[in-house]
Amino acid sequence: MTSAKETAILFFSRSLKEEFLAKNAGLKVKEFSNLYQLLVRRTTDTIRRSGIYSKSLFSDEQIGASFGERLVNGLRNLFSEGFNNVIVVGNDAPELTSEDLIWAKNRLEQGKNVLGKDSRGGAYLIGFSKQSFCKNDVLKVNWNTSLVYDQLKLILAPEELSKTVIDLNLASDFERIIWSTSSHLTKAFKYILSSIFRVYNFLVHFNFLIPKTQWFKQFELRGPPILSIL
Repeated sequence: MTSAKETAILFFSRSLKEEFLAKNAGLKVKEFSNLYQLLVRRTTDTIRRSGIYSKSLFSDEQIGASFGERLVNGLRNLFSEGFNNVIVVGNDAPELTSEDLIWAKNRLEQGKNVLGKDSRGGAYLIGFSKQSFCKNDVLKVNWNTSLVYDQLKLILAPEELSKTVIDLNLASDFERIIWSTSSHLTKAFKYILSSIFRVYNFLVHFNFLIPKTQWFKQFELRGPPILSIL
């Protein structure tokens, strides 16, 4: 296998139905469907821009009774295809960038495992090398808890991404994203989020160059239009 194919990305995600049942953020089915498709599309576009080979594995394609078992089988499949390293990402970290993925790929190919932390003690990016991968270690992790990052850090002894990202579970998490000044998120992305949650995003529209005495006159008290992303 050539160097260009040493590393693969595993996009590991629940299906729409399972994601809605697990964490619908208080949305109805239609709004949540729009949100889910937005997050999946953003992640897949980020992966595409990295130029790294990827494989998507949704819950209806995953094999195993637990999250750990399903992840182990997904990793094993890519290792069996000849990849020496696998970067695992999900759909709930829109602050992930293609530069993060390229950085992780480079570190993995230099012999380092990698890890990115989210705001609840989980991991938004995990980079496993085939050499260091241990099925039993992965199965022992308390997945979907605030212990995940610390447990993986002990297992992998990784290099860590410098930024911590917002983990998206509750409506308040999405509001934090909408109001975030992060340069990793486009105004268009935040505006669509605000439309789904019917939250007016001042940061998207506010003109900070006008005099402060005029700031509160810049807005009409009405919500944004509902945008369809289907």
